[in-house]
Amino acid sequence: MKSSVSWIGHDLYVRSEGAGEMTRPAIVCVGMCNTKGAEIRYLAEQVDQQGGQPVIMDISLGAAVDWANVSLAEVLASDGTRVEDVFAAPRADAIDLVGHAGATKILQLRAAGRCDGIISWAGSVGTTTATQIMRALPFGVPKVMLTDMASSDVSMWLGNKDIYIVNPTAEQGINVVTRKAVANAAAAVVAMANVPEIPAGSRPLAAITSYGSTTPTVRRCAEFMELRGWDVSVFHAVGVGATMEDLIRSGLITALIDLTPAELTNNLLHSVYGTPKTWEGERLTAAAEMGIPQVVAPGGMDQAAMGPLHSVPAEYLDDIRSGRRLSYHGTGLPYQHNASVTIILPTLEEVEQISLEIARKLNDTRGPTALVIPMRGWSAYDQDEESATLARGWSPGNGDGPTWSPDPSNPGWSQRSTIMLSVLQKHLNRGNPNLDLLVCDLHILDLEFADLVNRCMADMLDHSWRKGMYRDSSGVIA
Repeated sequence: MKSSVSWIGHDLYVRSEGAGEMTRPAIVCVGMCNTKGAEIRYLAEQVDQQGGQPVIMDISLGAAVDWANVSLAEVLASDGTRVEDVFAAPRADAIDLVGHAGATKILQLRAAGRCDGIISWAGSVGTTTATQIMRALPFGVPKVMLTDMASSDVSMWLGNKDIYIVNPTAEQGINVVTRKAVANAAAAVVAMANVPEIPAGSRPLAAITSYGSTTPTVRRCAEFMELRGWDVSVFHAVGVGATMEDLIRSGLITALIDLTPAELTNNLLHSVYGTPKTWEGERLTAAAEMGIPQVVAPGGMDQAAMGPLHSVPAEYLDDIRSGRRLSYHGTGLPYQHNASVTIILPTLEEVEQISLEIARKLNDTRGPTALVIPMRGWSAYDQDEESATLARGWSPGNGDGPTWSPDPSNPGWSQRSTIMLSVLQKHLNRGNPNLDLLVCDLHILDLEFADLVNRCMADMLDHSWRKGMYRDSSGVIA
């Protein structure tokens, strides 16, 4: 089949010649058409040649063009922004205005059947604006960003969405190198848009959050859910908890075992492994608001995962030297999980803050929710030398785990646990029949703890769960 594409005003016309016409997915080619007009037109031509139906959307910051299928004025009108306000604004403010309006407009195009995928080609400003628009689209909608910033830290642009980053080698200029890169990217976005919808399947989907240091319990819980006929998605708590929250709100995830909500600690200490700064949600809120069954434990919250040692903020290293934060076995240095990850411990005051945040976020939960506190430790790193085994993630002979801090009054318990328990006893909403607090004389890696979590979830799924259960169970403190 042969086809050609032309633009008349703001309308796109695709002519197909020959029999057997196939569906052409609508691919939004978004860019700053006033400064990158030749590049965006070329991008649209490549989408057309690869079998897509290009829809050019203008997100210029300094001047509008009259040849885009979706004009800048149309984009801004979607949320009531005025063109003159964008042109008069400082660059950073203009990016935010156009990005926000573009996010609204792209969802309108998607609802109207005019967006089966999106692609852009830009430098740093255009990438920042275009990816804000891309992040508004649901998971699974193809998103390809050609940016000469690809070799830098792209986390701010990815956020928690499935955006493919491609290096075109230059932000401007159609030549022997960029032609091939753009053609490949156009072929990719059209091919992705032609992938049929994946059927949901007959098995419901549960989520479990994980760190390497909570893995044994995560595995036991995952096996349990799978035996009950559930699919399980395990989310590594290094920022993708944001993705999980969005999937819960979309209705795809209908049960949650939040064993490792460690992003709460990472967020508090401004770790690179916290939820993305561009994400507009809040961790530990979706399940409570959607009313799905959830079991929550403070796994991994004994630590903040930072970057390499040389990147750790000086204030945290100063805290360690002064004794405000624990060092690794008295060395005056933090523990290095590996060359890329350094472990910084929250202070006792920060544990109080996190505990208050948990109470605030769970207090009005609409579905069955069990908050289960393991008093003997929250991860493989949070255990004493006597408990350490290779199976529990800390080999004997290495002393206490690097985050272990015993309670002075009860050396078998974690000091963080006693602080959290004290805060929760004061601030947790005891009048909410959907919310229960279970206190366990167990470690998070004990088999009994995993089995208690599984029992809670099983009763929730069977609609037999009620507040106040399990007080006679092994390890549960009444």
